[in-house]
Amino acid sequence: MVAAWSFLTVAEADQQFGGNLGYEDVLGERYLWNNTVPNYRAVQPGDLVVLRDKTWVLGLAWVDDIAQGPGKKVLRRCPQCTATSIKRRTTKTPSFKCSGCGAEFDNPVTNVLDVTVFEADYARTWRPLDPLRRVEQIQGLFLNRSGQQSIRPMDLEGVRTALTGSAGAGPLWWKEDGGLRPPIPGGHTLILHKARVGQQQFRQRMLERYGSRCAITGDQPEEVLEAAHLYRYATTPHHDLNGGLLLRRDLHALLDRGLLTIDTTTWTVQLAPRLRSPKYADFAPLHGQPLKLPTSKRPDSTYLDEHHKIATEAWAV
Repeated sequence: MVAAWSFLTVAEADQQFGGNLGYEDVLGERYLWNNTVPNYRAVQPGDLVVLRDKTWVLGLAWVDDIAQGPGKKVLRRCPQCTATSIKRRTTKTPSFKCSGCGAEFDNPVTNVLDVTVFEADYARTWRPLDPLRRVEQIQGLFLNRSGQQSIRPMDLEGVRTALTGSAGAGPLWWKEDGGLRPPIPGGHTLILHKARVGQQQFRQRMLERYGSRCAITGDQPEEVLEAAHLYRYATTPHHDLNGGLLLRRDLHALLDRGLLTIDTTTWTVQLAPRLRSPKYADFAPLHGQPLKLPTSKRPDSTYLDEHHKIATEAWAV
C-alpha cells in the first residue's frame, strides 16, 4: 500500500544540535538516512515523499528506488556528561554548549558507529513547490506528533489536496509511483552514494551506437554526454538500449525533471512553456527542433510517449 512521508533535510550549518553528523542529501535527487532513525525501514519504492526544512515545504516526489549499504554515523558528545544534545554556537566561545549539564567546550568527544545507510532516489518525479509553503501550513497532515523525527508519516490524500497546485502536478503524476513503469530486473550497489550497476557499460554501448553525438544538439565532446534512461530505473534495474538516449548533461537534467520531452508524432523536442522565453537563449531555440538521430536508431516510442504525457499534463496545471 502506498504511503506518504515527510523527509526533513537540514544543512549541517543549520542544525540546532551539533551531536549528529548526517549524510549528504541532494535536494531534488536523493535523500539519505540510517538505521538509527525511526521509520527507517518503513519507506518503500513507490511511496510519496514531501521534502522540507525547518521552515519551508520544498517539494514532493515519488520514491523511484531505495538502495542500502554499510556506512558510518559520527556522533559528537559532551566531554563532561557524554550527552549528544550539544548545541553549536556561532556568536560565542567556546563553540559548543551541552543542553544537559551546561558544560561549554570547543572540542566534543567524537564516536563513529557502524550503521546501515539507506538512499532514496526520487529525481525522476521531483516537483519543487512554487510558491513555497510554510511547514506550519501542513501541520495537520502529519500522522504523529514527533516533530523532531527526520522521517514522519503523512496523510497521502491530504498532501495531494494541499500541494497539487503549488507542485504543478496533474492527475497522471498522481498515479501510484508517479505514473512510471514498474520495476525491471537487475541490481544496485550502495557505498554511501548509490551506483547503478552497469551504468558505465550502458553509456559505452550508447556511445558505440550513436557516436559522440547528443540526440538534441548534435556533435558534442564525449565528456559532456550522459546516457539517459527513458523508463523507470527502479529497484532491480536493467539497461535497455532502446530505452535510452545520449544527451548533453544539462538537457538530461531537464528531461528528468519533466521540463523537456520528445513528441513522437513529429519526433521533435518540446520544452516546458517557461523555458521557451527569450531569456533562456541556450534552450528556447531547441523547442520544435527534430531529433538529430537517424530513423533506424530512434528509441522505443512507448517510453517517450509515457514521459511526454506526464510532463505536458503538468505544464498545463
